[in-house]
Amino acid sequence: MSLTALLDNAFSRYAGRIALDDGRRRFTYRELDRRTRRLGHALLALGLRPGDTIATVQHNSVEMVEFDLAAARFGLVRTLLNVRAPAADHTYCLEFGRVKALVFEAALAPHIDALRPQLPGVEHWIAVGGPAPGWAHAYDDLLARASEAPPPAPPGLDDAHSLYFTSGTTGRPKGVVLAHRNWVSITTAHLLDAFPTASHEDTALLAAPLSHATGSLVLPHLARGARLYVIDHFDTERILTLFATEGITASFMAPTMIMLLMQHAQRLDRAALRLKGLFYGGAPFPAERLAEALELFGPCFVQGYGQWEAPVAFIHLKPWEHVEALRHAPHRLQSAGKPGTFARVAVLDDDGNELPPGSTGEIATAGEHLMVGYLDNPEATAELRVGPWQRTGDVGHIDGDGFVYITDRKKDMIITGGNNVYPRQVEEVLYEHPDVRELAVIGLPDPLWGETVHVVVSAREGRTFDPAAFLAWARDRLPTDRRPRSVDVVEELPKSHYGKILRRELRDHYRRRRLEPV
Repeated sequence: MSLTALLDNAFSRYAGRIALDDGRRRFTYRELDRRTRRLGHALLALGLRPGDTIATVQHNSVEMVEFDLAAARFGLVRTLLNVRAPAADHTYCLEFGRVKALVFEAALAPHIDALRPQLPGVEHWIAVGGPAPGWAHAYDDLLARASEAPPPAPPGLDDAHSLYFTSGTTGRPKGVVLAHRNWVSITTAHLLDAFPTASHEDTALLAAPLSHATGSLVLPHLARGARLYVIDHFDTERILTLFATEGITASFMAPTMIMLLMQHAQRLDRAALRLKGLFYGGAPFPAERLAEALELFGPCFVQGYGQWEAPVAFIHLKPWEHVEALRHAPHRLQSAGKPGTFARVAVLDDDGNELPPGSTGEIATAGEHLMVGYLDNPEATAELRVGPWQRTGDVGHIDGDGFVYITDRKKDMIITGGNNVYPRQVEEVLYEHPDVRELAVIGLPDPLWGETVHVVVSAREGRTFDPAAFLAWARDRLPTDRRPRSVDVVEELPKSHYGKILRRELRDHYRRRRLEPV
């Protein structure tokens, strides 16, 4: 199976059915076929060629789905950038990824215009969702002038499909290259393990950012003739209404999003609920809150564990396993689930040897879902590979029944509201504060967000450090998920003999303190 064959079949089989809906506009499968053909030919007419990289920066939209599909059909490598990321991140990703064309939300034109002088490699700028500035093409104008002819020769399974950016402990983003083969694997895994009952009668809600795991819902649901309902941002009241009025059957959300919905449970029309595949992941879901969610929404939850290096989920805890765990083995609600149909999972020791069930080590996986590699970084790619296995950087174990438990992370990543935050990214900004001498950023447990960003700081000699003013200063300089929520001031930060700040010691100390009874 190829992605182009999958899409061609869906466009033909479900031609008259609604494929895309945003509450204002509806497009059938036939119209989506034509629009993605037009977009693909418009991009080729600009001088782009198969294998070139194109990017988009926008909130969820119909056009973002079209961009994704057109790139796949015409052999262009696409990258979906986080619209909330700071300018420095956008600049780095566009330059390092050798992006030749950028489709951006028209409302972001001032932000994009400020980046242009630093990005001579970006040859084409395309505005969507509003008037285009003079230096950019208008998306709708490009489509209006373009051909509806079928795409040229389809890309091969080993051709690059997409580029994702993920940060290491240094905070420097790495480019993860995925091939068409990877996306066939992702789509197959979703159809078999996450959404096995998906059909033309379903509606998948795209509420969380399409630049993250939500984007993986697009292909499997189109393959089954389902409707994709797109909203531009997460809105609890609107989502609870859509659950009833639009017959939503599937979605992806981070645990924090689900817990926010639970806070407005009185607005939920349970009698009208049709959910059967509420896919969650990206952060741990506290077992007690997950049990409450099961009682509220019913047996619809699917947990997925994965990462862009091994996307998107190769371990699943299925709806019936949630119910069985709730009734007979509550501890299993803390597991990530079992390996997917075509994925292999093992626990390795530091030498790369497989460990027996019950042993703690590093989670590793093998299969067709593994990334091609890190862009221009074969050394970092090689560090992850051990024979057929690819390391995840997460520590855990597999029990005697095959359930995988993620117990810790090797690295210092903070997961807050389903977003990955790396301490160095935050520290580099906070070190600009004039009163800071040294600091370290750690994650502390939080019942809603999973973790929040906490700062431990020592002040410059002779300075009076004001924690409240410091947090306000940080709010103006960091995106929402990277903002510190709390700060402690100390005389000295603990260090190793080599002068390295002992982040783990800090984390253990402050986590114990937070958990101590008042």
